[in-house]
Amino acid sequence: MTKNRTFTAAAGLSLLMVATASGQFQRIPGTAQSNMVPCPVAGYTCYPQSIAPGPNGTAWILGTAKTSAGDYYVYRRERSKWVQTDGAGLQIAVGIDGYPWVITHLGTIYYWNGSTFVLAPGNGCATSIGVGPNENGSSYGDPWIIGCNGSSTTDGSIYQFQFSEWVLQPGAANRIAVLASGFPWAITSSGSTWAWQGTNWAEGPEGCASSIAAGQGNELPGMVVWITGCGDVNSQGSKIFQVNWNWDWVQVPGVASQIALSPDSDVPWAVTLTGEIFSYE
Repeated sequence: MTKNRTFTAAAGLSLLMVATASGQFQRIPGTAQSNMVPCPVAGYTCYPQSIAPGPNGTAWILGTAKTSAGDYYVYRRERSKWVQTDGAGLQIAVGIDGYPWVITHLGTIYYWNGSTFVLAPGNGCATSIGVGPNENGSSYGDPWIIGCNGSSTTDGSIYQFQFSEWVLQPGAANRIAVLASGFPWAITSSGSTWAWQGTNWAEGPEGCASSIAAGQGNELPGMVVWITGCGDVNSQGSKIFQVNWNWDWVQVPGVASQIALSPDSDVPWAVTLTGEIFSYE
């Protein structure tokens, strides 16, 4: 991707973290899928993406039970309990409009229409997904994906869903998340982070990321993006960081292997390497 830094810190503002939730991560009952998963292209592995908080305190996960084909069942949180749905997959994401999208072991893409999961149009094939607000003719969110040529060690093509078609965008990466404003962030196979500028990508703060979460905003100060770092510090995962106004990654207390943010309130959710679920509830 082209290096093009355009974000700047606002003059006179503190360099503290943007909109960090107060308190500490709290354990949420239940277990989410936490292992590396097979990519649609045989012989490659992909990172898991099993936690997806939505707006208004909702949350969705891929659990540990799976189908005979190898997809993990989708659960949504209802009154502090995880309720199984009819969906299953290897990756999940939710946008500000509240509809989860799921990728299966074949790379096929499904979305929740309010009562069931249905196949998305456009014949897309994905290895990672992030969902923005309704745009470009969508009623269930505007997703961005990494194509099926991506894996844990290779960068795949990037597509945006536009009027029932998957439209190729510049750049290549292996993980993606989308801000509630519609601007995606991506991670490459080398761990570098990149922020979408409307027509191309700007390199993120210096550092190495293994998972990325996008909340609100689209520029500093007010943009909320979290990552887990590279290299596990213990059996639960890696260090957690948040971007600050000085375009740096600032460490947040806690350790995880996956991180996600609610799109309306920036509440962080995390999954450890052993599948334990945490939130700032």
